Amino acid sequence: MQLNVRFIENKLPSNISQQNIFQQKKTKTKPSSASEQFAAKITQQHDKTLASDNARKQVEQIKTAIKGYDFYLAKFLIINLANEHAQALPEVRAFWLQSTQRLINQSLFSQAEDSYNAYLDFQQNDSDFLYLRVESQLQQELYLEAITSAYEIQHHVFDETNHRSVMLFARKLVQQQIDVFIENNLWLELISFIEQVNVLDPENLSLQWFFAQTQYQIGEYSSAKNAVQPLLSQPNFKVKAEALLSKINLALRKPESIQLKRRGEHFIVQGTMNNTFNVSLMLDTGASISLLSEQAFEQLNQYTDVEYIKQVELNTAGGRITASIYQVAEFEIQGYVLEDFIFAVSAFASGGSDGLLGMNYLSAFDFHIDQSHDLLILKNK
Repeated sequence: MQLNVRFIENKLPSNISQQNIFQQKKTKTKPSSASEQFAAKITQQHDKTLASDNARKQVEQIKTAIKGYDFYLAKFLIINLANEHAQALPEVRAFWLQSTQRLINQSLFSQAEDSYNAYLDFQQNDSDFLYLRVESQLQQELYLEAITSAYEIQHHVFDETNHRSVMLFARKLVQQQIDVFIENNLWLELISFIEQVNVLDPENLSLQWFFAQTQYQIGEYSSAKNAVQPLLSQPNFKVKAEALLSKINLALRKPESIQLKRRGEHFIVQGTMNNTFNVSLMLDTGASISLLSEQAFEQLNQYTDVEYIKQVELNTAGGRITASIYQVAEFEIQGYVLEDFIFAVSAFASGGSDGLLGMNYLSAFDFHIDQSHDLLILKNK
């Protein structure tokens, strides 16, 4: 090896050493001039411009497809955009979201459905588009579908705060629909609705509460009792569950047939106002509103709260009379309770009774007067 080195050294010019060779090799790795550095920078800027132009072109193609309701093409293009120019995605997403909202506002629900479904095929966890689906279904009055979609959002969020927000939103929609059923006395429809929602939200104790109430309203007292029992140990439901259970137990004991007292051609029934004041009222199926005599009303006022409503004119057998309308919290005949009971007060004289029981109470139940046996038959509707 020493011979070879010496041989090479002997062949080199006297002014060049091995150290100079190594220095020359290092120098060749640097740009040879400032002009080359400038050219490299220009090339980089050109490449960026081309990329920007290409991204802009793809963005405009996607927008055009959305405007033309070609959401399948838009989905294909946005996938390519995500692969090549992900920085342009926020602009496209915002445009797509606004376009879908506009379709819903214009009641173009079929196009809106195609729009949000196409985007969700691309990004299934985008909660803004998931909420648009719910909004579209609500505007079409597809309430159960909307509620189902609202509950499904929980599977696309991944932190506790957002999950809680989704559940509150879904349960609010459920409560709104329950209120509609109750307001319109649609008890059977409400039962069906609760049973379907319970599959989506089995931990929602409010559903259990409304189910128990509904079973009570339709006269299924045993089912109502079974439904309310688990709520007795729940702090948020304990008080009202106990109150409902008392009503259920009373209903289980109350008779369907109520004995009447006959007064000539008329029948007298005993009732209780606000669970404190007893009255004897004559059944009058021709009276639209119940009536209390002035004397009985004065006594009633001494025992319980009575709310004045208004003055009205009533048609009676003796002609038109002016009467004051009042309301008590409830009126009951042997467990058959009507809340917010309305009655008129006027001069009334009839042996053996304090007034008249009219259709505003009787029509709240399925009723029948058995004149052969002097019985009033009542059943919850």
